[in-house]
Amino acid sequence: MSDQSHGQTTTETIALDHDENPLNFSPARRWTCTIIVVFMTATIAFCSSIYTAAIPAISQDLNCSDIVTTLGVTTFLLGFGTGPLIFAPLSETYGRNPVYRSTLLLFVLFNIGCALSPNVAALLVFRLFPWISVANGRYGPTVTNSGGSLTDLWPPSHRSVPLALFTAASFLGPVVAPIVGGFLTEYASVSDPECDTLDFWLVSILSGLVYITMVVFLPETYAPRLLQSKARKDGTPEPHQGLTVMLWTNITRPTVMFLTEPILFLLSLYMAFIYGILYLDFTAYPFVFQQARHWDTGISGLSFLGIGAGMAIATAASPYINRVYGIYVKKLGGPRPEARLPHLILLSWLVPLGLFWFAWTADPSIHWASCIISGIPFGIGFVVLSLGITSYLIDCYGKYAASALAANAILRSLFGAGFPLFSHQMFNKLGAAWATSILGFISVALAPLPFVFYRFGPRIRAHSTFHQRAIEEESEVAAPLDQSNKKE
Repeated sequence: MSDQSHGQTTTETIALDHDENPLNFSPARRWTCTIIVVFMTATIAFCSSIYTAAIPAISQDLNCSDIVTTLGVTTFLLGFGTGPLIFAPLSETYGRNPVYRSTLLLFVLFNIGCALSPNVAALLVFRLFPWISVANGRYGPTVTNSGGSLTDLWPPSHRSVPLALFTAASFLGPVVAPIVGGFLTEYASVSDPECDTLDFWLVSILSGLVYITMVVFLPETYAPRLLQSKARKDGTPEPHQGLTVMLWTNITRPTVMFLTEPILFLLSLYMAFIYGILYLDFTAYPFVFQQARHWDTGISGLSFLGIGAGMAIATAASPYINRVYGIYVKKLGGPRPEARLPHLILLSWLVPLGLFWFAWTADPSIHWASCIISGIPFGIGFVVLSLGITSYLIDCYGKYAASALAANAILRSLFGAGFPLFSHQMFNKLGAAWATSILGFISVALAPLPFVFYRFGPRIRAHSTFHQRAIEEESEVAAPLDQSNKKE
């Protein structure tokens, strides 16, 4: 791997000064970097679903069916699955900042293109490329690249709260977006040609502000890249790798990891399924609240507050989750990845609970409040599982966390892109009760996975090529970093 050769050259001869090591940044500086990453995540995730509220207006303005317009969600998420193949490993080779700056700028420009699209074909193309451009980040510049950034800034013992904020932003963005988009669509005239572009202009402005903040305040945090830069300044020679070879390696690494690492494959499948359910909800909730209960577009968007409340509760509980992690670190004799899983063994069952609750309270004869409240356990389970699985994968694969999360994002994006396409037919033919119950039964089958990996994870990791390689290479990088700390 390219990372290995670069890391060996620089780390054998060059050591970072104490203040240059991102792990030694002041708490204020680390939190500033974390907040910027979180806002990047929230803005891009917000863009993924705000489009759904404007689908009827867009269909009318561009003279196409709602099903065709819904493809804008699919293309957006397919782009998210394609981008990480290139951008996530590139962050491990060139550092975080060059990838952040180039891709977020493209994201702003492509969203402006969406706002100015003259027809549905142009709109779908522009919806594809924004997500490709920012897919370096467990959701935009956040999912894969951001997971790596948080690894750069925070040691495992302090990583839970930053990851909780990052994960919550990733998924609260899509939940808040239909509320904002619903009211924008409802209170702007449907016949107004500008109505269906307000959402895109809003996202363009927000992402532009985030871009400026990121350029000004976010430093490079990838330690091997910092070591390379210092080696170059000191005149230390570095091996050169051809661009074609490097790109091929960077594209194939996430794929190889996904196909050969059982931990990554199964947990990615689990995350992809619940991610798909979230995006399915953007069509299921309008079916239940607009079609069955006859709510207006804006008020219908408020039905997502249940899921949002659950996500907020899970985020607020992250300090307690961190305490559980600390307890199990002591119990397991060190910061093993399995210390991230005990609370998931119990809380993973909140997802099927929320699904079955929603399924059998969706009928208009049952008070609407019960149906909305069912989103709370789903939202809690969603964030807790996403946070726990992400932390577990980062701890398992260390230096290759960005590639592991890129592979995770590919499957997740495919599920998120595909679920909305069949949700219309599924809910119309089966009804909300049985359509959602089928998803509940599948989630029951997946819920035991945290226990399986808590019980058998150490044995599986012992045979993991990338886990063992990460341990070896991180020890090589840690040696000069330790030397810099001793000099202080």
